[in-house]
Order: sequence, then C-alpha cells, then structure tokens
Amino acid sequence: MNTTRLRRRLASGRPRRGLTLAEVMVAMMLLTTVMLALGAFTARFAMANGQARLTITANEIAGTKLDRIRTTPSYAAIDLLADSVKVTKDFTDFSMVTKVKRVGGTPADSTDYRLMTVIVSHPAMKKQVMKTTALAAF
Repeated sequence: MNTTRLRRRLASGRPRRGLTLAEVMVAMMLLTTVMLALGAFTARFAMANGQARLTITANEIAGTKLDRIRTTPSYAAIDLLADSVKVTKDFTDFSMVTKVKRVGGTPADSTDYRLMTVIVSHPAMKKQVMKTTALAAF
C-alpha cells in the first residue's frame, strides 16, 4: 500500500476500524494475568474451605466425646473411657484419642480430679484439634 494513501486515510478523520496487533497482544496479556491470579485465589480459597470444614467437624467430634465423658454416671468409670478409635462423620474418617490423667486422689492429697483430653486428627488437617476438660469427684 502506498504510504501517501495511508497518511491521507489516517488524516481524513474517519475512525479506525479494528485493533492493532500490539493492542490485541496487550489485552491478551492482561486477560491472562487476571485469569491466572483468579485461578490461584480460587485454589487457595478451596484449600482454606476444606481445612475449615475438617476443623469444624473435628471440633464437633471432640465436643461430643467430652459431653459423653461429663455425663458418665460413675466417677470411677471415667478411666475406662480412655481409648483410640477411628470416627467417621460426614463421610470422612478421623482418628480420635482420649486420654485421662488423674490428679491427686491418694489419701494424702487434698485434691482428686481427672483431666480428660480428646485429640482429633485427620491426614489432610494441618493442625490437630485438642480439647481438655477437668472433672472432679462429687
């Protein structure tokens, strides 16, 4: 194409039609950057959502076990509740360890209570859930 004709066409004041290759490439680069950032955010959000769901479920399991311990009719039977079991809730398997530690209780001691600790974990959880409560003889 003749350069004089091109200059006349550009100077004529008519609006250009279409985009240049450089403009299209810049737009594609911006769109790609935004899509990659959005993808990374979505992945992190999904990971955090999964962790929160597991943690909430583990807290519910631990709380239920501690409620069962608190409602045990016999103080002496609390020691029998120490165990390590697999618990399935919401189609997910958790491992739960219950520990009972007696504090005092001998005739020379003025205190007698038990500390119950429930630890719930799952391989996909970053941190295990641990709840402890104390129960005294009454």
